[in-house]
Amino acid sequence: AALALIAFALGTGPALACVPMPGDPFFQVENIEDHVVGSPRLSDIERAFLKVPENNSARSNLRTIASKPHVAGTPGDLETAEFVRDQLRSYGIPEVSIEEVPATLAYPVDRSLQLLSPDKTRVIFEANLSEPILEQDRTSDTWWRNHTFGGYSPSGNVTAELVYANFGLPEDFDTLEKQGVNVSGKIVITRYGQCFRGLKAMNAEKRGAIGVLIYSDPEQDGYAQGKAFPEGPWRPKESVQRGSMQFLSLCAGDPGRPYLPKGSEPVCGFEESDLIPGIPVLPISYGDAMPILESMDGPQAPEGFVGALNLTKGYHLGPSPLPIRLHVHNRFTTTPIWNVIAKIPGIPGDSPSGDGSERPVVIGNHRDAWVYGAADPNSGTAQMMEVARGFGALLKQGWKPKRPIYICSWDGEEYGLLGSTAWGELHKDMLSTAVAYLNVDTGVSGTKFTTGATPSLGSALMGVLRDVTDPKTGDPLLSRFDGVLGTLGSGSDYTVFLDHLGVPSIDMRFSPESGAPYGVYHSVYDSFDWMDKEGDPGFHYHVAMAQVWGLLCLRLTEPEILPFNHTLQAVAMESYVHSIEHSAKEENVTDIDLTPLHVAVHAFADAARSVGQSSSSSSSSSSSSS
Repeated sequence: AALALIAFALGTGPALACVPMPGDPFFQVENIEDHVVGSPRLSDIERAFLKVPENNSARSNLRTIASKPHVAGTPGDLETAEFVRDQLRSYGIPEVSIEEVPATLAYPVDRSLQLLSPDKTRVIFEANLSEPILEQDRTSDTWWRNHTFGGYSPSGNVTAELVYANFGLPEDFDTLEKQGVNVSGKIVITRYGQCFRGLKAMNAEKRGAIGVLIYSDPEQDGYAQGKAFPEGPWRPKESVQRGSMQFLSLCAGDPGRPYLPKGSEPVCGFEESDLIPGIPVLPISYGDAMPILESMDGPQAPEGFVGALNLTKGYHLGPSPLPIRLHVHNRFTTTPIWNVIAKIPGIPGDSPSGDGSERPVVIGNHRDAWVYGAADPNSGTAQMMEVARGFGALLKQGWKPKRPIYICSWDGEEYGLLGSTAWGELHKDMLSTAVAYLNVDTGVSGTKFTTGATPSLGSALMGVLRDVTDPKTGDPLLSRFDGVLGTLGSGSDYTVFLDHLGVPSIDMRFSPESGAPYGVYHSVYDSFDWMDKEGDPGFHYHVAMAQVWGLLCLRLTEPEILPFNHTLQAVAMESYVHSIEHSAKEENVTDIDLTPLHVAVHAFADAARSVGQSSSSSSSSSSSSS
C-alpha cells in the first residue's frame, strides 16, 4: 500500500493505474502571472515562426492522413509514414528518415457475443459488434467497422454468468465482494472511464474472471454530454472504443520487445505473458451492452455504479440469470512498424551547455490510429507538420538552432507506446542529455487548453501561452489557462522519456470544455468529417497548437540559460508529499516513514532557490553588458 501511495503522488496517478487513492493527480499553479518567464517582446525568429502555421495547410495534411485506415503495421500505416517523411523533406528539414522497428502486434479475425437461454441451447440476443455506415461520414464504410477488437486480447471462447463491475477499479471489485457477488468463473462487464482499459482486464483477471466486456456508457461520452454524432460531437449508440488491453502501468512499450536480443524481461522485469491479459477481452458499444445489462439480476447497483442508460430495472450487479457466450479470435504476429525521425542539427561547436554535448530538444506525436484517427492522433500529426514547416521556413532564412531538434512521428503508440519506447531504449545514451521532450497526441478535440507536465517546464509554457492568441476569444491563451499542470504517469509517448530516461516532459492538447473525453475516441467515426464539422471547424485550434508547440521548442533551443523553474518543481514536489500523507491517513496506512522524502524535497527546494538566484544574477549581468 505504501508503494502504491508513493506511485500515486509521484505521477502514475489513478487515471492510469486504477489505484483507488483520494486526491488530485495534478499540480495547481497559484498566481499564474507571477510564474511567467520570457520576454514579453517576441524575437525576430519567434515572430517569423508564428506567421507560418496555417489553417488550410493543416487541413490538407489531415485530410490526406485520415483518408485511409492506418492501424500500426498495416499498409496504410506505411503509406502515412512515407507521406510524413516526404512532406518534412519538402519543408526543408535536412535529415529525415524512416526507421523500421519489429513489433509484436495483434489483429482481429473474428468475434461474437451472445446472450443464451438458461439451458444454453438458444440465442436470446446476439450483439451486432459493428459500427454502421453514416452518410454524413464519408469514410465510415471500411472493413474495420466490422472488426472492432481489443489489442493484445488473447483468443478464447467462454460461456458464463455475467457480473457488472462498474469501472473495474479495485474498490469496485471490493464492493462486489461486500455485496456477496462472486467474480470467479464469471464474465465481467465494466464501463469505460476512471482508469486504463487494460487494467480493468487485469483487475478482473486477478479476481478470477474468465472474460471481460468493456462498454462506453453514455454518461462518459454519449448523449448525457450532448447530441450524438452526426448531429453533434458525442458518441453514437453503435460506436465502439477500440484500444490496447496491455497492462501498461507494469511496463510500457512492446510486451515482447523483438528488437532487443533478450526481449522484455531484462528491461521490464516481466515476461511478455505478464504484460497482456490471459483471458479474452472485447470492447462493445452501449447499444450492444444495453440488452445484456437489461438481463442482469442480483443486488441493485449502488449510486456510484449507475450510468446514464435508461434500463427498465436499473443497473444490477449480477450475476445474470442468463449465461453469456464470448468468442474472441485475434491473430498475434511480429511485423514491422515505422518511426519517422527528422533532425535539425544544432550549431557545431556552439553547444549552449558549453560541455560539447548535444542536449537535444525532442518533439513527438504518434501517427498510427485505431482506424482513421483524425483527432487521436492525427490532429497532432498535422500540427507537428506545421511546426516543421515553420522551422523549414526559418532554415531557409539562414537560422540554425543552438541545440539540435528532433521531430518524431511515432508508430505503434495505440498498442502500448511501441515506437517511442523502442527509440528511447535504443538511443538512451544520446537522450541522457536531452533538454526536454514535448508531446502532442490528440492535439485538438475541443477548445480548452490542457496539459500535463514536469512542473519545472510550467513557467516556460505559461510564457508561451501569453504570446499565442486563443482563436475563440482573441485573448492570450494564458487568460483562459487554469494553471493546472497534470501529473504525467503513462498513457502517451512521453512515458519512455520521463519515466525511464528522466527527461523533463510535457503533453499538450485542446480538449472539450466539459472535461469529458471526446465522443468518437478510438471509433471509426474519429474521421476527417468529424473534425471538419465538430472537432475544429476552420482548423483554428490546429494553428494555435502548432504555434504553442513550436514556440516552446524554440525557447528551449535558443537560450544559454534554460527557462526551467526549479522552484516551481520544488513546490510541486512538496504538494506531492502532502498528497501521500493525506492518502496514507485516509487509507489508514501506518507502515510508511516519509521523513527521508521530506528531507530530500527540502534539500531540493534549497538547491532550487540557489539556482534561481544564480540564474537571475546571470540574466541581469547579460542585460547590463548588452
